[in-house]
Amino acid sequence: MKVLLLFTTLIVLIFIPAGSTHGTTVPSDQTDSVNLTQAAAADAGDTAFVYPLSPERKELLVSYSRFTNIWRFVIFFVDVIILILLLYLGISGKLKSWAVRISRKRFFTYLFYFLFFYLLYYLLTLPFNYYRDFVIEHRYGFSNQNLAEWFGENLKMLGITFVIGFIVILIAYWLINRFRRWWLYFAAGMIPFMVLIIIIFPVFLAPMFNKFEPLKDQNLAAEMTQLADRAGIVNPNIFQVDASKQSKKLNAYFTGMFGTKRIVLYDNIINALSVNELKFVMGHEIGHYKMNHIWKGLILAVLIMIVAGYLAARYLPRIIRNNSLRFGYDRLGDIASLPLLLLFLTVFSFVTQPVQNAVSRYHEYKSDDYGLRISGVTAREAATAFDKLSVYNLGDPDPSPIIEYWFYDHPALKKRIDNANKMYHIIHTGT
Repeated sequence: MKVLLLFTTLIVLIFIPAGSTHGTTVPSDQTDSVNLTQAAAADAGDTAFVYPLSPERKELLVSYSRFTNIWRFVIFFVDVIILILLLYLGISGKLKSWAVRISRKRFFTYLFYFLFFYLLYYLLTLPFNYYRDFVIEHRYGFSNQNLAEWFGENLKMLGITFVIGFIVILIAYWLINRFRRWWLYFAAGMIPFMVLIIIIFPVFLAPMFNKFEPLKDQNLAAEMTQLADRAGIVNPNIFQVDASKQSKKLNAYFTGMFGTKRIVLYDNIINALSVNELKFVMGHEIGHYKMNHIWKGLILAVLIMIVAGYLAARYLPRIIRNNSLRFGYDRLGDIASLPLLLLFLTVFSFVTQPVQNAVSRYHEYKSDDYGLRISGVTAREAATAFDKLSVYNLGDPDPSPIIEYWFYDHPALKKRIDNANKMYHIIHTGT
């Protein structure tokens, strides 16, 4: 249901647990899979096969990377086709009529319309989500969930995104119906809303899916605390999360604002990396913390929303006028226009994601540099940490330039290794 939250663009990525963005690791769109034989060994508790990368596993990495790249386009066109059908078959207009029959009060009309639309869209996309997130993840040995567990979390996320999406829609359509420059007021109004989401995510939303607790390894906790002290962070909030209950993937991320700021390490990454490798990961996350990358991401999100809203206000009313009989409504302020607005945002987000990703990759490089400086590890240890991320998650370390440019919000791992070697040389030679 990610498309339903495109109103908040980049911020969605910050608070959805399945796709944390500010981590050192390969993001979800860079992770790949293992074969069935290796998966069986992993399920039996044997992880010795994982590192280093074998020739057979490398072949699977390349093969699955090809699948992942194709899937990016498939799911984009699936979203587009579904939204077009909801528009041009007049289904959205009919959903609005049903909602009006239940209640003519605007709040309840919006509520029931969004409920009907949301459930319909969820059911139409469920087979694709099931295939990609459950079947594929099991086929290649990543997922640790059975069907009931996966579906239960899916429904939980459905409820969370419904509440957040409905609030955003109420704000958006109230502004559309009152102000000519609604898009400008909407972007301004989303700032406190998104800040609130980022603040409550670590405390209320993330714990609905996983257990967060202080680092269990006291030696590791002491090392991480010393590292934070070196960066000027007193009493750092460092948590480990039982992510292994969902997946075998490695990850770490920084999230939250003000009193809810925290650095989170997956239990998988704690088990897979050495102390010095974890110090580099931790240093990277501290870099995000110190350089205010969440705030910078928030500013970028607002700017993107302003541009998207301006273009929507300029061009969508003309489309509606030319297709009012077919759509079943005649103005953008009608709640039945939601699929058209989402269609525009889906295409706009796809077209502009190279800009968003370029900024994100820049932040990742800066955090890598900071992590190398603050942790004091060698370039070899940093490179090994990156290599393990590629091998364990089967992320393509050297994708085609166009794929990296368009889809990767983290730099290719090969480039990050090269950058770490270069920075280490600069740090220790001054040249």
